[in-house]
Amino acid sequence: MSQPLLSSRTQLSLTLITLLVVAPHFTRLDLRVSLAFIAVILLRVATLYLPRLQIGRWLLLAITLVGLALILSLYPLLMGLPAKVALLSLMLGLKLLECRRGRDLYVVIFLGYFSLITHFLFDQTMLTVAYILVMVVALSGLLVEAAHSRSRSGWPTASLRTAASMGLQAIPVMLVLFFLFPRIDGPLWNLGVDNSTGQTGLSDNITLGSISQLIRSRAVVFRVEFDQQVPAPPQRYWRGPVLWRTDGRRWNQARLNDTDAVRYRSSAAPVSYRVTLEPSPNNWLYALDLPDSLPLGAELTADFQITAKNIRQRRYRYAATSRLQYQTGPLSEQQRHLGLQLPGSVTPRMRALVNRWRAESANNRQLVNRALQFFRNEPFYYTLNPPPLDGNPIDQFLFDSRRGFCEHYATSFTLLMRLAGIPARVVTGYQGGELNPLGDYLIVRQSDAHAWSEVWLEQSGWTRIDPTAAVAPERIERSFEFDLQENSAPGFPVIFSAGDNALLNRLAKQFRLGLDAANASWHRWILGYSSEQQQHLLQLLGFGALSAFKLALTMMLAIAALVPLLILLLRWRGRGRVDPVQRDYATFCRRLARRGLRRLPHEGPQDFARRVIRKRPDLQRPVSAIVNLYISLRYGSADDPRQRRRLHQLVRSFRA
Repeated sequence: MSQPLLSSRTQLSLTLITLLVVAPHFTRLDLRVSLAFIAVILLRVATLYLPRLQIGRWLLLAITLVGLALILSLYPLLMGLPAKVALLSLMLGLKLLECRRGRDLYVVIFLGYFSLITHFLFDQTMLTVAYILVMVVALSGLLVEAAHSRSRSGWPTASLRTAASMGLQAIPVMLVLFFLFPRIDGPLWNLGVDNSTGQTGLSDNITLGSISQLIRSRAVVFRVEFDQQVPAPPQRYWRGPVLWRTDGRRWNQARLNDTDAVRYRSSAAPVSYRVTLEPSPNNWLYALDLPDSLPLGAELTADFQITAKNIRQRRYRYAATSRLQYQTGPLSEQQRHLGLQLPGSVTPRMRALVNRWRAESANNRQLVNRALQFFRNEPFYYTLNPPPLDGNPIDQFLFDSRRGFCEHYATSFTLLMRLAGIPARVVTGYQGGELNPLGDYLIVRQSDAHAWSEVWLEQSGWTRIDPTAAVAPERIERSFEFDLQENSAPGFPVIFSAGDNALLNRLAKQFRLGLDAANASWHRWILGYSSEQQQHLLQLLGFGALSAFKLALTMMLAIAALVPLLILLLRWRGRGRVDPVQRDYATFCRRLARRGLRRLPHEGPQDFARRVIRKRPDLQRPVSAIVNLYISLRYGSADDPRQRRRLHQLVRSFRA
C-alpha cells in the first residue's frame, strides 16, 4: 500500500529546515557547491508552489549526475573533510527534490541528523552546539508531526514542544554517557580526522612581511590564567621559536647540540600560570620569557624553547612557571658560531654604520644602546603595510624605505649586532594580550604575534632587546589594538587605538568578552574533559581507577538502572492527565448514564449512539452531532483547537 502524499506545509518546513541544517557549511565549502545547493533548494520551493514544474525521474537523474560531476571536478579524489561534506550536502539537497511521501521524509530527516554531526568536525564552540540543538528539535518536531495519522493546520508548536520534551528527557542518559564513556586521549570531537581545523599561526621561520600578515587575524592562540597578579604589558613576552640561520631574506631554526646545558640564574619570584593552547600544527608551547618549570612531558631546548610531543591539532592545557628577570650562563662554541653567522648580503654601508657605532662605544652594551638610538632617532616608521623590498631587503629597509613591522626591526637589528661581533638571534612569539575581566584571564591572539632580538652580553648572557619598542613604544606598553581598515594605507605609520568610548562599541566589546569567557569555560570543562579528569572524578566518587572495559560496563549498568526510573517518573507525572476530547466524551456518557443510558464496556461510540437514539429518538440530533465530532477528533482529520472547543460547547449544552 502506497503511503499518503506529504502536505505542502510539511514539505516546505522540511525544505527550510534542511537549508538551515546545511547553512553553516557554506563558509567551509567551495562557493560553487554552496550555490548549487541553494539552487536546488530554490527549485524545490518552486515545485511546491508550481506543481507543473515537478521534476521527473530522468531529469532528476541528470541533475544528480551534474552535481556529482561538480563535486568530482572540485575534489577529484574526494579526499579531506570538505570533499565528503560537500558530497553529503549536495546529495541531501537532491534527495529533497523527490521527497513526496513519508518514507522520503524519514530519509531526509536522518540525513539531516548526520549532516548536523559533521559540523562538530569543524567547530565545537558553544554557539555551534546551541544551533545544532535547535536544529535537532526542529527535525525531531517534523518526525513527531509526520507520526500523526492526520494532517493538522496551524503552527506545529505541539510537535516542537513534544520534540523538545523528548530531548529534555534524554538529558540524564546523556550525562551518564558524557561522564562514563571511556575517554580518548584528546578533546571530545578531535578524532584526528582532519588536520586543517587548527590555526597555522607562527611557523618555524620568518621572512619580511610574514608576521605583518599574521596579525590581521583575531583568532585566539591561547588563553592564560595567572595564579597571581597579571604581569604588566611590557613584561608579557611569550617565547616561541628561536631563529639562528639566515640567508639575508629568511630566518630559520637551528638544531643545537644536546650537550648544551640549559643554564641561567634568577633571583626573581617565579610567575606561575596555566595556558590553554588552541589547536595548531606545531609542536612547541609558549611560555613567558624565560620559562622555568615545564609541563609534564615537555622539553626545554638549549635556546629556551619548549617543545612537546602529541600536542599537534588538539587543544592542550598545561601549567608552567617563568622568571621575568634572569641571567643566562656562558656561551657555547656552537651558539657563538651560529650567533655570529652572516649572510652574503652585507653591504658596505651596513659595515660603515656598525663601524661608526663601534668607534663611538666603549663596550658592547653601549653599542647596543647606540643601535637602539639609531632606530629611535632616525625616521623609521612602524606600519602594517611595509613597501615591498627587492634585492637586498635588509639594506633597503635600513637606508631607503625605513618602513616596516616587527620582523623588519628584529631581523635587521640582529644582523647589525652580528656584524658588530655580538652574538645575536631572533625570537618569535607573542607580546601582550587582552585581559578579560569577566573570566580573569588573558587572551592572546594572532594579532599579538611579535618578533624581537636577543644579544649575548658578557655581564648578563642572552638579553632580550626589542627594537620595535624604540620605534613604536605604544606597541609594547599597552594592548595592541588597531583598526585594520584605518591602517590599510601602504607605508603609513600604525594608528594605535586609544580605546573607544562610544556606548555601543563598549557594549559590543563586553558582549565579545562575555562570549569568550563562556567559550573558554566550555572548552575547559566540556571539550577538555579528558581521561585524566574522568579518572579523578571517579576517585572522588569512591570508584577508584577503572579500566576502559570496567568504565563501559559501569556506563551500561547506570543506563540500565536509569531508564526504568525515567519510565516510572514519566508515568507518575502523567497520571490523572486525560485528553480534553476524552474528558468531554466521558462527561457526555455520564449525563446519559444518569438517565439510565449507561454505555457498555464493549460498546463503541457509534454503537452506543445508535442504542441511545433507538431509546430516545428526541436526542438524535445532539447525540449524532457529539458522537460524529468525537470520532472525527479522535480518529479522523478534524483535530484542531477550534473543533475541540466546539465539542466542549456541544457537551456543555447537552441535556438528556
